[in-house]
Amino acid sequence: MPEEDKADIRTPADRRRRQRSTVLVFGFFLAVVLAALATTVLAVNNGRNYKRLVRQFALEQYLLPAPPAPPLRVGRHKSLPPAKHYPPWLLKASLERMAMFEKTEALSAEDRCGLLRDDRGTTPTFTRSGDDWECLFFKEFGNAPEPAALFIQARGTEPDIVSSFRIKVSLTDLATELVVLSEAIGATERFGLPMTRETRSYLIEKLAGRTEFSSMVENYRMTFSREITDARRYNLLILPRRQTAGCGERPSPPPDRWTTPIYRMPVACLALRSLSQPQSAS
Repeated sequence: MPEEDKADIRTPADRRRRQRSTVLVFGFFLAVVLAALATTVLAVNNGRNYKRLVRQFALEQYLLPAPPAPPLRVGRHKSLPPAKHYPPWLLKASLERMAMFEKTEALSAEDRCGLLRDDRGTTPTFTRSGDDWECLFFKEFGNAPEPAALFIQARGTEPDIVSSFRIKVSLTDLATELVVLSEAIGATERFGLPMTRETRSYLIEKLAGRTEFSSMVENYRMTFSREITDARRYNLLILPRRQTAGCGERPSPPPDRWTTPIYRMPVACLALRSLSQPQSAS
């Protein structure tokens, strides 16, 4: 048999190999056409479809360029007073009323605790453990199945230093809400925490309106908030802040001075003196 006739004979393996080659070539050209078509669809309108697809899969930080930084314009620095941190009367340039300084009575912790006794004879409980002491007062109001209540807890160290003063009111009876709040306000006055008239008025306003707040007033940190588990119960916490510097001394910086905001305000020390005796006419 001639060699030419032998070359024209193809086995089934040759035919399958040729079919696979044809499929691979067709698949390659199909992939190229589809890739070009997809690139065209994604690139139209300034790549709008591409950006939409990337955002759909939350891949912006990987497949999209970072947005340009906004232009910064450094203007003139303007110092604003921290009006939202202080009462308006404290930021006024001059006093519009006569300043009055009141001297509080030097009472021991046990005497202050005894002042919480109300008109009905409900007496507080005073306990002492070494230098620490605690004063507790509890009173219920009304005859409801769940009566409203007032609870006071005062703690301190040494004979006359108060470290915390806490009031809890349970307004579970609508008929006695005003009575309970009035009793709580009266308790802060009877206990004798030294406060100015403005601070006491501020505290009374917040308690009477059941307005939650957290403030630093005078030498106190005050917080009035509603309990998370029961919206009918409120907590008032008054924490006296110890004086760390006297007149003419430079106060030491707090431990977290890098994270604590500091507001500069002029403070002066007054030298109190007794009234001069009238001179007799010569």
